[in-house]
Amino acid sequence: MLPPATLLHFHRKRLRVHAVQELLAGAAIAVAVALVLAFQVVNSGVRATGQQNLRALSGDATLTLVARDPRGFDARLAARVPRLPGVVRAAATLEQGASATYGGRRVQLQLVGADGAFSALHATATRRIDLGRLRPGLVLPQTVARRLGILDGARPPERLPRVALVVRGRAVSAPVTAVLDREMIGPLAGAPLAFASLSFAQRLTGLPGRATRILAVPQAGREPLARAELERLAGGRLTVTSRDEELRALALATAPIDDAATLLTAVGALVGLLLAFTATLPTLAERRRFVAVLRMLGCPPGHVVQIVAFQALALGECASAAGVLLGLLVAHGPDHDLTGYLGSAFPLGSERTPQWQAIAATFAGGVLASCLAAALPLLELRANSTPGVALARPRTPGRARGSSVRLLAACGLALLVAAGSALLLEPATTLVGVIATAVAIALAVPAAFAVLLRMSQEPARRWRLSSLALALRALRATSLLALGLAAAGAVAVFGAIGELGGHANILHGMYASFRGSIGTADVWIAQPGDDLALRPFDARDLVRRVAAVDGVRDVRSFHGGLLDVGVRRVWLVARPPGDRPPVPPSQIVDGDAQTLERRLRATGWVAVSQQLAAAQGAGVGQRILLPTPRGPATFRVAALTTNLGWGPGAVVMSARDHRRAWGGGDPSALEVDLDRGVDAAVAARAIRRALGPDAAGLQVETARARIARACAVARDGLAWGVRAAWLLLVAAVLAMTAAIGAGAWQRRAAFGQLRLMGWRSLRLWCALLWEAALVLGTGCLVGAAAGVYAQLLGDRWLRRVIDYPTSHAIAPGPTAITCLLVFALALVATAVPGALMSRTPPHAGGDPSA
Repeated sequence: MLPPATLLHFHRKRLRVHAVQELLAGAAIAVAVALVLAFQVVNSGVRATGQQNLRALSGDATLTLVARDPRGFDARLAARVPRLPGVVRAAATLEQGASATYGGRRVQLQLVGADGAFSALHATATRRIDLGRLRPGLVLPQTVARRLGILDGARPPERLPRVALVVRGRAVSAPVTAVLDREMIGPLAGAPLAFASLSFAQRLTGLPGRATRILAVPQAGREPLARAELERLAGGRLTVTSRDEELRALALATAPIDDAATLLTAVGALVGLLLAFTATLPTLAERRRFVAVLRMLGCPPGHVVQIVAFQALALGECASAAGVLLGLLVAHGPDHDLTGYLGSAFPLGSERTPQWQAIAATFAGGVLASCLAAALPLLELRANSTPGVALARPRTPGRARGSSVRLLAACGLALLVAAGSALLLEPATTLVGVIATAVAIALAVPAAFAVLLRMSQEPARRWRLSSLALALRALRATSLLALGLAAAGAVAVFGAIGELGGHANILHGMYASFRGSIGTADVWIAQPGDDLALRPFDARDLVRRVAAVDGVRDVRSFHGGLLDVGVRRVWLVARPPGDRPPVPPSQIVDGDAQTLERRLRATGWVAVSQQLAAAQGAGVGQRILLPTPRGPATFRVAALTTNLGWGPGAVVMSARDHRRAWGGGDPSALEVDLDRGVDAAVAARAIRRALGPDAAGLQVETARARIARACAVARDGLAWGVRAAWLLLVAAVLAMTAAIGAGAWQRRAAFGQLRLMGWRSLRLWCALLWEAALVLGTGCLVGAAAGVYAQLLGDRWLRRVIDYPTSHAIAPGPTAITCLLVFALALVATAVPGALMSRTPPHAGGDPSA
C-alpha cells in the first residue's frame, strides 16, 4: 500500500504538467453533475413536501371525517367522535380557500381554523402554539408572511399588521398575531396556509358553528373498528378517509409532475453520464502512456492501480463537489412553482429542500463516471500488453471500427423500433419508450456521424477546402471523442425538443379548454385568484343587482368544487342550462357534443374524464357512483372527456342535478350574458359599480381577461418544463465546450507541427470550427429527429394515459430554430478555445511532453 504522501506527489506532478487538461475535464464533469442534481432538487419536492405537510397537519390522527359540501357540517358532531368505540381523541377544523392582501401583494392560501382539541393531536402546527387559546387573529407561516411583505428580514417586526382577507366572497380585515418559522412548525413554514382558532375562522367565513373536517386518533390496533364507527356516524353523507388514502390521492394528483420529472431526470442523467465519460477521453491516451512508463520502471500493478485510482478519485470528487454546489445554486435560483392549481386541493409547500440521498447519489455518480473512464488505461496491465505499444500510440482517443459502428447503429434502431411497438400496444409504457429512445440515440449516433463524414468528403475535395479536409482526418483519428460528444449532444437535444414540443402542445390543448369553458359567458364574477371557480360565496342579492344593470341579458349561477371519489380528488363542475356548450368539443374523447348537451339537459347524466370512468369500469351510457352530501348517487355517463386540465379528473353535471344532490348551495361564480353590441369591458365596470362595497371580495372581469389570466396561470405552472429543457441544453453546450477544449489542448503538439509545416493560425482555427460543426451538427440532427418522435409519444401519453388536454401539432419551425440556436451557441462557445489552440507556437511541435 503506497503512503498518501507518494500518491499526492504523483498527483501534484500530473497537475503541474496537465493542469489545463484536468481543469477542462473537471469542468465538464461538474456541469454534468449540476444538471442531474438540479433536476432532482427542482422536480422531486412536490409530492415529498405535500406528504410532509399532510402528516404535519394530522399529527397522530390517521382517520378523517370530511364534508362533501364547502359549507361543512355541524361542528358539534366532533364531540361525539371521541365517544365512539376505538377512537381516542378527535378535533374539528374548518378549512376554506382564501386570499390575503397586504401592501399591494396578494397570496392565495388555505384558511385553517382549529379548536382546542387540535393540540392533543400532537401535530407539528401546534407543537409550540395552541390555536384554541389564541386571541382572535391569523397565524402565518414564514413563507406566506415573506410573500406578503410583512417580513423585511429574518425576524418579524415588533408590531404585526392587519391583512385584508377575502374568504367566501367576504372582504374582512384580520390582525396577524404570529409568524412561525420552520423551527416552530417544521415543513408547514413553506405551505400556503393561515391558521386561526375555530371560532375566529367561523366568524371570518360567515359559517358559525360549522366544520369541514374531523381528525380522529384511533386506539392502537383498533383502527378498523374506529373506521366502521365513523362510517356509521357519517351515514353516507360524509366521507371517511385515512391518512394513507390522502397520501395516495396526493400521489395520484402529482403523478404527471413526478412522471415528467422522472423522465427529464433520466434523460439528464444519461446526458450527464455521456458528458462525464467524454470529458475524460482526452486524458485517456496520456494516462495510458503514464501507466506504460510506470510498468517499464518496474512499478508493481497494485501500486499503478492505486496511483491511477487516486488521481481519478481526486478529479471526480473535486468536480462532483463543484457540480453539487452549482446544481443547488441553479435549483434554488428562480422560484420554481410546480404545483399549478393543485395548491387549492392539497397543502403543497414552495420550499425545495434537497434530500441528502439525492445529493449523495449524484456526487457518487460523478465520482463513479470519472473512475470508470480513468480505469481504461489500466488495460495496459494485462499480461499480453506491451508497454512500448502504448508509448507509440497517438495521444488522442482512437477511432471506432466500422463493424462497431454498424453494430451500434443496429442496436439503436432495434431499440427505437421496440420502443415504438411497445407504445402502440400499451400507451402506459411511454416513459419507458422515451428512455429507450434516448439510449437508442446514443447507439445510433456512430452511423449518422459516419454518414456525415462521408458526405463532407466531396465538398472538401471539390472546393479544395484544406481546413475541412484536415478536420475530417482529425475526426477519423479521434472518432471516439467525437462520437461521445455527438451522442451527448443528440440526447440533450432530443430531451429538450421533446419537452418543449410536449409543453407547447399541452398548453395549446389547455388554451382550447379554457376558451371553451370560460367562453360560455361575456362577464364572470368570482373571488380573486379563484381561476377554477372552486370557492363558493353568498350571492343571494347579487344576482338581482347584476340583472338590473343596463345591457345585461342573463345571469346564471355556476357551481364548482372538489369531490373525493375513491382516491381521486376530482373537479366537480355544475353547468347552468344556458351554457353552450357544457363541455368544449375539443375535450370530448368518447361521444359527441350534441348528444352530451341533450343528455345534460335531462336528469341523471354526467360527463366524466376517461380515467375516472375507467376506475369504476364504466363507459358511455353506463352508470357511475358519486358521493354526495345526501348520500351516494348513481349517474349515467353521457360522454368521456379529458381531465379538463385537472390531473385527478373532472365531472361535469347540470345545475339541476347539482341542486338535487347537493341541496342547492352557494355558487362559486356568476356568469353574465350581455345584449348584442354591448362592450364587455364597459359592462364589467358598470356591474362593479352596481355591486358596490358589499361585494369588495369579488372580482368582475370579462371572459377575455379571465381566459388570458387562466392561460397565464397554466404557463406559470408548466414553466418549469421549459426551464428544465433549456437547462439541459445549456449544460450540454457548456460541457461539450469544455470537452472539445480539452481535446484540442491534448493535440497542441500536433498543432505545433502543423505550424512548423506552414499552416496559419486562421486555417487551423477554421479546421477546429469544422470539427466542432460536424460533431455538433450530428448531435443536433439526430436529436431533432428523435425529439419529434418523443413529442409524438409524449402527446399519446398525455392524451391516453393521464387525460390531459393536448394538441397533436408538430411544429417544424420551433424545432429547427431550437436546433439552430443550440448549434450556434455551441459553435460560438467552441470558437474561443479553438482560437487559443490555433495560436499554439511552432516550437510546441518538437516537444514530446507538450
